Amino acid sequence: MKRRARVEATPEAVQRALLPWYEEHRRDLPWRRTSDPYAVWVSEVMLQQTQVATVRDYYARWMKRFPTVSALAKAEESDVLHAWQGLGYYSRARNLKRGAEAVVERHRGAVPKTVAELLELPGIGPYSAGAISSIAHGERAPIVDGNVVRVLSRLFALRGDPAKAPLEKELWRRAEDLVPSERPGDFNQALMELGATVCTPRSPTCLLCPLRMLCAARRDGIVEELPEIPKREKPIPVHRAAAVVTRGEKVLVVQLRADAPRWAGMWQFPNADVAKGETPEAAAARSVREMTGLVVPVGERLTTVRHSVTRYRITLDVHRSASSRGRPKPVIVSAAEWKTLEELDDLALPSAHRRIANAVQPDD
Repeated sequence: MKRRARVEATPEAVQRALLPWYEEHRRDLPWRRTSDPYAVWVSEVMLQQTQVATVRDYYARWMKRFPTVSALAKAEESDVLHAWQGLGYYSRARNLKRGAEAVVERHRGAVPKTVAELLELPGIGPYSAGAISSIAHGERAPIVDGNVVRVLSRLFALRGDPAKAPLEKELWRRAEDLVPSERPGDFNQALMELGATVCTPRSPTCLLCPLRMLCAARRDGIVEELPEIPKREKPIPVHRAAAVVTRGEKVLVVQLRADAPRWAGMWQFPNADVAKGETPEAAAARSVREMTGLVVPVGERLTTVRHSVTRYRITLDVHRSASSRGRPKPVIVSAAEWKTLEELDDLALPSAHRRIANAVQPDD
């Protein structure tokens, strides 16, 4: 196969090719219609680990509910988690609120401009700092996210695991070299847009790429090999059981403690891992007893909810139960209460437990 002639991917060459392409092909996204640093901050945090199509509606609802940094800083954490429910990785929402509180306390409600100042805020790392600084404030700051890693790895034919030094450091250095003094925010968004729409993980559309003549991986025929990301570990199956305990028109839910390792402060139906040799019914009854002190009979299966948390693939068997006696008391949780289905709408529930709530009919 005839090798393509080498064309140097200098910062100027990359900028000349990428910025006009971005002007013509960029997607019309709501957070691109504003230079409000708070709005940019919210969008960048939501877009971490979440697809654009999902973020659109969440972003619109969030900005309506918490339109300013001050509004978010003053909000109750339960309201913030409620607005975030369904997006997952709830630490992102908590960090947004903590960051907003810090902006109000330290900067009188004005989101800082520089990367150095932004990095001092809770929950903001190098990527978010670079995005806010460059997109909202026009500061010359690089960004490196998954899309940018892919573009730069292929553009410069960089071998190695991009999550480990020294390649991680090299990627940030390359990104910093490329970002221009003028329109740094547009350039950074162009890099991300290219990775999201053209330089995709599988079957990239190289013929449509504005950087195709500069791309070392295309020249060497190794586009599909880069970046060299290690294979993911095999998913771990987990079997859990939950109980929908009813009393009249109310159901029993528990609130996790503030120091819980996952879904801290959120509400759930009582649930537990199914131990070896244990039936889902027995595990569901045990979860009620361990979390609330109530001893209840557990009956037929209501539904099964399947969901994923990081590398765990969880099968959650949900069983009906009824209780006419006793008052629930929080044991290993911070609260245990009876709630109507309407009241559940105002609580922050993980998406799996929201699906359970939706499966419960008013006359159950």
